[in-house]
Amino acid sequence: MYLSLVFIVMLVSGTFIIISISRQENEKARDELEQYAAYIEEQVIDQYNDPAKFGEGITSLFITNLPDQTMRSHILDSDGNTVASSLTTDTNDFMSFTNSAVISALAGNDSFISGKREADRNGQVKEWVSYAHSVKDADGNVEYVIYVQMDGESIRQSRNQVTGTILISVIIALVLAGGVGILFANTITEPISVLTKKANLLAKGKLDQHATVRSNDEIGQLTRSFNTMARELRKNVTEVESQRDKLEIVLHNMTDGVLAFDENGILIHANKICYDMLEIDDTVISLDWLLEKLSLDRNYIRPGGREVVVGEEGKYISVALVPYSAGNNLKGVIVVLHDITRHRQLDDMRKEFVANVSHEIGTPLTTIKGYTELLLDGAIDDKSVAMDFLKEIDVAADRMKLLRDDLLDLSRFDTKVNKFDMQRVNLVDLIDGCMRQNVILASNKNQTINFDRPEKPMYIKADAARINQAITNIISNSVKYSPENTTINITTSENDNNYLVSIADNGIGMPKEALDRIFERFYRVDKARSRQMGGNGLGLAIVKEIMDAHHGSIKVQSAEGKGTTMTLAFPKCTEEA
Repeated sequence: MYLSLVFIVMLVSGTFIIISISRQENEKARDELEQYAAYIEEQVIDQYNDPAKFGEGITSLFITNLPDQTMRSHILDSDGNTVASSLTTDTNDFMSFTNSAVISALAGNDSFISGKREADRNGQVKEWVSYAHSVKDADGNVEYVIYVQMDGESIRQSRNQVTGTILISVIIALVLAGGVGILFANTITEPISVLTKKANLLAKGKLDQHATVRSNDEIGQLTRSFNTMARELRKNVTEVESQRDKLEIVLHNMTDGVLAFDENGILIHANKICYDMLEIDDTVISLDWLLEKLSLDRNYIRPGGREVVVGEEGKYISVALVPYSAGNNLKGVIVVLHDITRHRQLDDMRKEFVANVSHEIGTPLTTIKGYTELLLDGAIDDKSVAMDFLKEIDVAADRMKLLRDDLLDLSRFDTKVNKFDMQRVNLVDLIDGCMRQNVILASNKNQTINFDRPEKPMYIKADAARINQAITNIISNSVKYSPENTTINITTSENDNNYLVSIADNGIGMPKEALDRIFERFYRVDKARSRQMGGNGLGLAIVKEIMDAHHGSIKVQSAEGKGTTMTLAFPKCTEEA
């Protein structure tokens, strides 16, 4: 890079010098030729005013002023023909000129050209500098052209001499720059190479590195900084190693609440989740305070730790207290808090689920068992009685089958094995079909189902059978829990992203505290009434699963004695059929 920089600088400088010298030489030659052309106009053309005498006058002027013969001149008429020349008086030897300078002068514009190679009177080709000057009459028309030339060899030789001098200078400068560059590079790269090797050793864990400072320049400052860094690094690593055992335990349990206390029971480490679990803000925590809050004593602090479960207002926390030591001296206690409330809730839900399933199965099983025993005891001999018993057994079996089907359906949703036949369907047609399916059920209670059918189709991407199941389930619930002679209204609307279907009844409604739980499995607001009407508490749970699978949602609005409104939201389908 250093050599390239020197070469570029010398090249640019040399080129500028050569161009400047060439320009100066050309300007000097032009001035001299302009002056000589003016002499010819004044002392030949103006004085003799006869083309036949121009040759005599120009020869006389040439002998008087230019005895070295380095210049030559010619006088041309307005047609470009030579009428006089300093080279010869024989008209047969006159030269003809058609170069750009002469053509420009014939057009009335003086012109100068350099570097033009032409033959002299001896036939030797030389480089000439030429100037053409137009002489005009009183009307401004070109009458004669004075064409003067100067030998340009001196200019070319001067330019070549300067070029050679610059080339020699460039070579000398490059040689000197190369030597200095090598010396300069070694001065910089050697200490940097040493620092690089020591830095690599430092990165591999060999912390006892030290570099010798050899200068006070930037390299020396870098070396001092390296030595300072190595010294501070050794110090920091030593401090980190003394804290490593404690930090490993803390970091390992960061997903739980972790507190570290010293031997005096003073808190030294705690993560944010501890404050959330203990439901405190800026309380000063000590080991004694924590044990008191968790209703524990110091007997729980023992080698290997001990896990206990603390329950408070429906919240369960697993607590592990582990002492740590340095040698035989106790250095502190690590307390790990793990919130197991959710696990307890899931366990309670599992137990409740098993109890509900057992209860739901138990009722039809009791019916089947009871009527079967009566049939075996002789009731089978009375055909009318036996038929009534068999009908009850059939109803109980149907109820068990429905329960089994619903449980299997929910199980498939949980395990993600349900397959949906997703197609582009008209939601309006689906609602219309669901309404017709429940007309007979509603007519048995003198109820009316009104559907304000929109004229515009509402296309969604869905499994038509599953959406039919969800809407039918909600309509049948409205029929069941609404008194006779009431109306169930089905309306539709839309927003930017969804189509909305609202099913409103005038039934018994639900209390506010039940609204957050009605989509739980086996949950029923009025268990006795639900069983009397044949419900098992799984219908709305299945509806919720169906809506989630279709990326939709279901919301409920209800109040006791004022009816219930269920609103289903379906994402719009933008695909064409």
